[in-house]
Order: sequence, then C-alpha cells, then structure tokens
Amino acid sequence: MTRNYMQNRELSWLNFNDRVLDEADDKTVPIGERLKFISIFSNNLDEFVMIRVGGLFDQLITDANKKDKTGMTAEDQLNAIYLKLGYLYKKRDSIYRDVNTQLKDYSIHGLEIKDLNKEEMETVKAYFNEHLTPILSPAIVSKHSPFPQLYNNMQAIILRLQKENKIKHGIITFPSNYPKIIYLNPEKTRYILTEYVILKFAHKLFKKFTMLDSSIIRLTRNADINLDEEINDEDEDYVDHIKSLLRKRGRLAPVRLELSNDLEKETMKLLKKSLKLPEKYFLITSSPMDFSYVSDLFKMLPKDIVEKITYKKISAQLSPNIDINQSIMKQIRDQDLLLSYPYESIMPFLKLLKEAASDPKVISIKITIYRMAPKTRIVDYLCRAAENGKSVFVIMELRARFDESNNINWFEKLKEAGCTVIFGLEYFKVHSKVCLISFMEDSGEITYISQIGTGNYNEVTAKVYTDLSLMTADQNIGQDIDSFFKNIPTENLNGTYKCIVVSPFAFKNKLILLIDREIEKQHQTQNGRIIMKMNSLTESDIIDALVKASRAGVKIDLIIRGISCLLPNIKDSSENIYITSIVGRFLEHSRLYVFGQPDDMQIYISSADCMPRNLEKRVEVAAPIYDSKIKNHIYETLEVMLKDNTKARFMTSAGEYVRKEFDDAMDSQIYFINEAYKNAGQELPY
Repeated sequence: MTRNYMQNRELSWLNFNDRVLDEADDKTVPIGERLKFISIFSNNLDEFVMIRVGGLFDQLITDANKKDKTGMTAEDQLNAIYLKLGYLYKKRDSIYRDVNTQLKDYSIHGLEIKDLNKEEMETVKAYFNEHLTPILSPAIVSKHSPFPQLYNNMQAIILRLQKENKIKHGIITFPSNYPKIIYLNPEKTRYILTEYVILKFAHKLFKKFTMLDSSIIRLTRNADINLDEEINDEDEDYVDHIKSLLRKRGRLAPVRLELSNDLEKETMKLLKKSLKLPEKYFLITSSPMDFSYVSDLFKMLPKDIVEKITYKKISAQLSPNIDINQSIMKQIRDQDLLLSYPYESIMPFLKLLKEAASDPKVISIKITIYRMAPKTRIVDYLCRAAENGKSVFVIMELRARFDESNNINWFEKLKEAGCTVIFGLEYFKVHSKVCLISFMEDSGEITYISQIGTGNYNEVTAKVYTDLSLMTADQNIGQDIDSFFKNIPTENLNGTYKCIVVSPFAFKNKLILLIDREIEKQHQTQNGRIIMKMNSLTESDIIDALVKASRAGVKIDLIIRGISCLLPNIKDSSENIYITSIVGRFLEHSRLYVFGQPDDMQIYISSADCMPRNLEKRVEVAAPIYDSKIKNHIYETLEVMLKDNTKARFMTSAGEYVRKEFDDAMDSQIYFINEAYKNAGQELPY
C-alpha cells in the first residue's frame, strides 16, 4: 500500500546531504569551514553509495520487482538517485571552484597544473620522477594483461595510447598510502593534489606510446557486506572471521565510476566491459574525488591562517550543576546529572569512571561500546578497574560499520587487562549506550549508579556531536540496567524492565502507546503535544501513528537532521506535523522523545532513531527522565531549536527544505554555546 504522506528513503537522504552542501555555499560560514563541509558532503556520499546504493544493486539481483512504500522498485530508485547525483556533482563543482578561489584571499592556493609557474612545474616534475614513479603500477590492458582489479574508492589513471596504428589503453594504479598533497612553498600554502601531477606525467610511464587522452578515475564498490555471515570453520575465531569479511569490502561489485573528464567512446566501452558497470552509473566531476586531503591540509597550514578561516575556537564548559573538584559519585547520589555535549564537557563522566576504578566499594563496571576514539581514557579507566580487582564487563559491537578494526584493537587491550568482553548478539547489533557501576555497601546492600547516553563513548565526537548523557543513582533504573546486562549475554531480548525501554521488542510499541495517549488527551482536553528529535525517521508504523495523531489534531514537531520518509503538511494526513532539519557547526545527534505539555510530559532519551534497523534489528535503550529540572531543561532546549531560523530548514510537503523568513536571527547552536559559557562564568564567545 502506498501512502501519500511518505517519500522514498534514499531520495530523502540525498536531500539532507544537499543541505550539508548548502553549508559549503553559505557566505556567512568561514571559508575554511566551507571547504570542510564539501569534504563532509563527499564523505557522506561515498558511504551512501557504498552501502545504500550497494544494497539496491543487490536487490536488482535478488528481488528486482520488490517495491518500497512509495511504489518504487530498486531500478526506479537507482535511476532517481543517479539523476540527483548528476545535479549534486555539478553543484559541488561550482561551490568548490568558488571556495578554492576565495581561499586565495587568505594566501591559500590550491593549484592545478595550468596554475604552476615554471619553477613549480620543475618541482612537481622532479617529485614525480623521484617519489611517485617508484610507487605507481602502470600496465597496458591486453589479452595477456587483463584490466587490473581497482580497489574500492582508490584513484587510478586511465590513458588512451597509440603505437604506430594501434590503439591501446593503459592503467596506472596508486597505493593506498600515497601522499595526497604536494606542497610548493615552505609555508605549505601553495599546493597541488598528487593525482593532478600523476595525470600530467602519466604518459612518461609508457615510453613507447603516444598519449591521446587520459582521465583520473575512481571506482566505488558495494560495501554492504553481511558481517553476520556464519562462520564456516568451527575453529575460526570470531575476531579473525570479522577481519576476513572486512577484506572483502574492497573487492565487491562496482556501483559507481567517477571520471575527471569525458572520454572517447572506445575507452568508455572498455570501462563498461571491464567493470561490468553500465555507463549510466558513470559520473564526471571537475572537483577532487577524494577529499580526505582536507584534514591533512589543515594540519599543515600556518596556525594564524587556520584561525582566520575556521570557526571561532570554543571549549566545552563544565556543567554549572557539577563541582569537578568534588566526588562525582557523591553528587550523582544527591541528584541526577545531565551533560549536554559538545557545549558541556565529558570530563565529569570520565572522572566518574576514574573514581569507580579505585573506589573500594565498587565491585563491578559494565558498559556497552559501539564506537570509540582512537585514543581514549575510557579504556584506560576500565583497564585500571580490572587491574584493581573490579569485575569489568564490556559488550563490544565489532560490527560498528567502518569502525570494526578500531574496535578489534580496543577488544585486545581490554582483554589483556583482564576485562570480560563479549561481542553482542549474532543477529542484533548492540547499539545502546549504557554504563552501570555497582557498589557493595557496608550493610551488604548492592546499589547502583547508571549512565545512559544518546551518543557513543567517544571523547572526539563529544566535541562536535550534540548528545545528552544522564547520570543517575535512581535504583530502579540501576536494577533495570543490571537486568539488561544479564539479559543480553543470555539472548533474553524480551526482558522485563520497570523503567527503561529496550528494543527490538519494546521500544516501538512504547512509542506508539505514548503517541496514542496524546491522541486521547487531544480528544479530551485539546492539549495533545509531541516533540521528537532524531537523526532519521523511516519506520512506517511510527509514521502511521504520527499521521493518526496529526489527524486527531495533536501538534507535532519533529527535529530530524537526516532522513524523513514522512512528508509534512499533507492535507487530511500530516497537516499538524512540522519537520525541522538543523545542519550547522555541530552534528545534531541526540535522540529525544517528548510527550505531553510541560506540566504533565514524559521524556525519554535514547540511542535509537525511528528506523526499522534501530527498533527491530538492534538492541537500543531508552531511559525516562524523572528529575523535573532536567525535564524542563530538555523541553526548553527543544523550544530553542524550534525557534532556530539560521541553520534550520523546514521541510515542505514536497520533501524540499526551505529557509524561514525572519527579522531577528536565531542560531540555536550559538545560543547554546553562549549559555554554556555564561553558566560557567566565562566571557561569551559570540
């Protein structure tokens, strides 16, 4: 059944990423940050093509006639996606040219071959001969030398060559660790991307041929591998099994080919045949294909220039409700504490773990780990606790996409320190963010301090993702989380809890129940109210429940950063639903579910979005907020976000995002930065 208030998931995501690209085109954003937004857009797009487009290619083979809830088959979706990608590539090319030009005002010159002076041309020529030629792998494509295996998202050069009257094709592949940038002055402010230099001198590697034309190419492969694939060998270690599956990611079927320029028909024919990829999945771009160079560039630029072209530097402030010089455990026992990243520091949580690692009354620390920073004090404190004789129990999800290798490294360190580490469940990813500290009191009673978050235990993302972290000594919540850590390892997914709500069996039903209660309130008192903040909304039962509430007259505000399969303001369906997307300096990441008016509202914070994978295929935890001050704080935070008219866009009934006209600007993220500084007694940065 199709629903007129639904839109296709993949096209909704592309509209969101278009919003990210809009930040790169926003003249009020510092020019260096605009370059970073192009990089973020491009990285997002790479992952989308590898995973989502890869999945649609699989569906073409396994179930080509299957339709989504908007009536589109996999082929319909791919055609629409690549049409949109053509538009996005042209838009990125235009914005990148503009940004690269404006960077020159700050003495930053990203050059092409045509921009080099005579001395610089000699420099890159020498660099090619001395440093690049030894690491490049040229080959002529022939019956005796077939088209080489192009690794996922690695650049290469294709050349059309002539020898006497014969046309041949050459391929030059790059190693994965080749230097991305060649700097042309001591200050590192004049530079050229390495692939442009290789393209310029590629013909030198084919001395017996004349080059007719050439192009940089980059092949993207389907990376949607199934990490739940069964272990074939009974003796194979699970970690080794995951490692072997990850190696497949670079060799799966092609789904996109990028080219730096159009090529002659014979060359295109060779690419189509060799890659087994239709030409409609080829995309031409004048921008760099790999924007990973941007982070390297900012590390090398002079600091005084970087300060001029990036956001004003801010630091996470200490929460006004916490005295960092006193015991965090004691303060949590006195009252629930809430941290709001990145405006407030993660330090109190780190100190909580540090205290627990050495407190004689602490008997155990239990935690779920999904993604962590490459360097983290959290693991250090967990290892210290184990070495001090505490029982440390970690549920680590090795299948956190693109973080698998990092998690394997942390597993090995935790295991070596004496921690007990398990890898979650066979068919359900453990995505929850919960930590439990258990105490043996002098009386023999077991008591708890719990932490529940909307984001990962990651000191790096805590500086750039907006997330909430609740720390509470509520014993009912503690008992629930203790049960959770007993249920998950024993595969009891449908456990009973007093306070928390756990997917895959309870959270969706709980959300629908809470939505239905607002419908009843609306019928009785005309004051039904729902506010939800999440990354994505795709789950059709939740969407149907929200539409039902809208039809009943419930006022619904949805703050959705990314995908929304629900269309707002559709007559007789979603007229009372308003959808806001905020893309700004920080990545909006918290998941908040508010039901009711301030005098009677129920609030849950969670690690779960309203997506089938979160509500039906993952272990997620939602925790209630009981403290009235914290409830009011969360509600007021959401009210500020709904007033944002600077970084917010509002979805139309056609699924497009538009600005809201305003007299006085309100940037919610800047507002929260200033509030954090004001609460800490610091001078306001804005």
